[in-house]
Order: sequence, then structure tokens, then C-alpha cells
Amino acid sequence: MPADRAEPRGRIRGVGLVTFGTLATAGLWWTGPIPGDRDWPVHYLRGYVVAWVAYVCAAWLVRNRGSARWGLAWIVAVAVALRVVAFARTPRPSTDVYRYLWDGRVVTAGINPYQYAPDARQLAHLQDKHWREIGFKDIPTIYPPAAQLLFAGLSRVSSTDPDVFRLAFAGFDVGVVLLLIALLRRTGRAPEQVIWYAWCPLAATESAAGGHVDVAGVFLLALAFLLAARARGRPGCGSALALAAAVMTKGFALLAAPFFIRRGGLKFAGWFALGCVVLAAPFVGAGRHLFDGLIAYLSAWKVNASLFVLADWLLEHVTPSHYQITRLGSLVAILLVTVWLLWRQRPGIGGLIAGASLALGAMLVLGAPTLPWYVIWTVPALCWWSAPGWVLLTFTVAAQYYGQWLWHGSPHALLWAGYMPVYCLLVWQAAARWGRPHVRGPMRQAPLDMPRGRQGRPALQGGGSPSKQAEGSEQDGGAGAEGGDEGAGDL
Repeated sequence: MPADRAEPRGRIRGVGLVTFGTLATAGLWWTGPIPGDRDWPVHYLRGYVVAWVAYVCAAWLVRNRGSARWGLAWIVAVAVALRVVAFARTPRPSTDVYRYLWDGRVVTAGINPYQYAPDARQLAHLQDKHWREIGFKDIPTIYPPAAQLLFAGLSRVSSTDPDVFRLAFAGFDVGVVLLLIALLRRTGRAPEQVIWYAWCPLAATESAAGGHVDVAGVFLLALAFLLAARARGRPGCGSALALAAAVMTKGFALLAAPFFIRRGGLKFAGWFALGCVVLAAPFVGAGRHLFDGLIAYLSAWKVNASLFVLADWLLEHVTPSHYQITRLGSLVAILLVTVWLLWRQRPGIGGLIAGASLALGAMLVLGAPTLPWYVIWTVPALCWWSAPGWVLLTFTVAAQYYGQWLWHGSPHALLWAGYMPVYCLLVWQAAARWGRPHVRGPMRQAPLDMPRGRQGRPALQGGGSPSKQAEGSEQDGGAGAEGGDEGAGDL
């Protein structure tokens, strides 16, 4: 494009980025305050719609186009502002943070949180004004050992203030943004693509307002990816320990482990196992009670799920064991998809990110429950593959979950009103991808790890033909999942 045309378009993108960043922040501001208990979903959804539309428009502006020199700084500044505003204004309907507060208090008192449920008489002396806010008081904690250690550390700062936890998780979320910027640069992508995570209202609200521990797990998983990228796609000790910490913070990260182990080999597996054992060691005294909370979780929860709810509803008319059969079938299906992805895994850090992200996506589609804060595990992948269906899910999963406080019709109708557009987009994109003729050759698409220019195009370094550059990247262990627009079809 001629310079005289490129400069005005760059200015337009800059103005658009400022405008949409301001609108996204204003949208989260409009999610509160709450005039009354019955009104909070209306205010939340009103502001969320504005923030989400502004987010998608801004991300589209910089998608494969880069931005002005100040663009990245503005993206990070707005990301911080979104989390500050979400902390101050967004409603907080989830009570999970009160369980975190309780678990931290139990651990700092020297008691194993897996041994007793919150309503156990042995823990009556620890009850305070927040105890009534805890959900499922008859079930021991479901959160893994590293999460318990994190809760204990935060409770030492304040054992009575849940806002300490929310601020900490908002900090983890900003840390995810910074790690993704470094990872994008390592994989040859424009760092401005971090906007897909940084401005996502789902990530901002569920970390800073909801105060969910998932974001700490996402931070540790992103750290594991970055350490693997620095080792040219061959994860080592540091990556293994970061992944172990992620798994021991939230078990979802376990789906990423096979992809790391395949790349890192037995040495990686050994360090990963050692990290898990060390983190679990303080709590093994609970014995068989260590998994009581997890078993209860798998035996009852199916909130906001899609295919799981459909299968369970169909089997309900056939057998009284419908839930158990659906749960077993769901776990088997997720395992089979993970094995297939592992078999199809591409080389390099790009293949590692794609495989792990798709496995996490399969968990959301096939498993249960599918809570809004679970979806943030897959949002970082949008920085590489901005699949429209997955982008839409960041809106519909929140709208249908928080909209249930306003909806008085069939819960299944609300679920499918949210999920059907997402699945239609994903199926359409997959069909379009498979229907295209495949061009053979190393430059069918630019490898994900090939260094790129500012506008997202492959940048050849040191001369030579494109094919030779691609071959060199693969020899270094850096070639991965395919980049550009084509890569979006993978998700």
C-alpha cells in the first residue's frame, strides 16, 4: 500500500482504538452500581454488551494490521483500567471467593481443608461473618493443593477481606497480559494481538469482580508456554514446574500436560511429577478424603453446560443412571479428543499452544459445568486464532449464565439460545476450512514461529528464499501451528 494511503488509515485505526478502549471501559462502568438485588442482572448485561461490542471492534481494528507505535501501551493501559473498573463497579454474584477465604483461614489454622466440610463442628471456632456466604457448606474443598497454599498466603494478608483475593486475581490477570505479549513476540506475532485477551470483558470481570482462582491457573499455564518458547519449543524444568503449579491450582490445566510431555519427554514428565508431589505433600494426611470434594463436584454439577445437558436430558427418559452415564461418556469423549489432538499435534511452540487450547475447548464443549470463568482458559488462544465462534462464546456464556436471574422460561431454551449461534459459527468455519483445496509446500502458510513484520506479514531475515527461511525455523524447533487467518480455523 502506498505510504500516502497507509498513513491516514493508520490514524483512523488509532482514533478507533482510543474510542473503543474508552467505550469498553465505560461499558464496565455501567455494569454498576446495583440499585436493588433484582436489578443487578439488567445493569450487568447492559454494560457487558457495550464493553463486548467495543472489545470486538477494537480487536478487529488491529487484527493482522498492527497499530500505531503507542498502540501496545494503550492496549495495556486500557487492560489495567478495565480490571480496576470491574473491581469497583461490576456486580459480584459468585460466592466462590468466600470459599477461598474460608479455605485460607482453615489452612493457616493448621487444619487440612480436605478433611472437614465448612459446617463440621470441628471448624465451628473459625466461623465469621462471611461464613454464611459460603456455598455447599456440607462438601469439603474441591480446590487443589497449590490453590490452597495461595489462599493461605492471601489470608495472611487479611483473613476477613475478600477484596484482597479479588485484587490479587486482578493482578494475576494483568500478569497474563504481559506474559502473552512476550509469548506473541516469541512466536513471531504482533504483540498488539494481546488485545483479544487484554480487553476481553469476560476475563476482566471474572478475575477482578468475580475473584476466581482460574486466572492464577491461566497465568501459570501461560508461563509454562513462555518458558517452553524460550527453549525453542522443547519444554524443560522451569516449564514443567510451572505446569505442575497450574495443574495444582486448577485441574483443567492437566489437559495441557500430554502435549508438554510429548514435546519434553521423560525428563519433563519427571520434573512435572515432582512438582505435583511437592505441592500435594502438605495435604496428603487427608488420605481418601483428599478427593471427597472433587467426587461430589463430578457427581452433581452440570450448570450452564451444553452437549452434556442435552445428553443427560435424552438419557433421562431411558435410565435412572442417566447422569452417571453422561458423566462417564463426557470424560471418555474428552479423553478421545485429547488423544486425537495429541496424535495430530504440529511441531514447535505453535503446535503446543494449539493442542492444549483445543483440548481445553473440548472440555468446555463436552464437559460440565461450563461456567463463565471456565471459558477464560481458552481466551488466550484468541491472540493467535481469533475464531468467530469462540469469540462469540465470551459473550453468550456470560449472558446466558447471568441472564438466568431474569429468565422465567425453560432453562434449556436459554442455554441453546446462547450455544446455537456459537456452534453454528464453529461448524461453518470448520466446513469452510475443510472445503478449501490444500496447497502443498512449506509456505502454504507462514509458520507461527516465523518472525513477522509489524503488519503481521512474514519477515525474512538474512536473505534467502521463503522456503529456506521456513525450513530453518522448523530445524530450530520453532515451527508450529499455522498462523495468519488460516490458523483461526483450527479453533
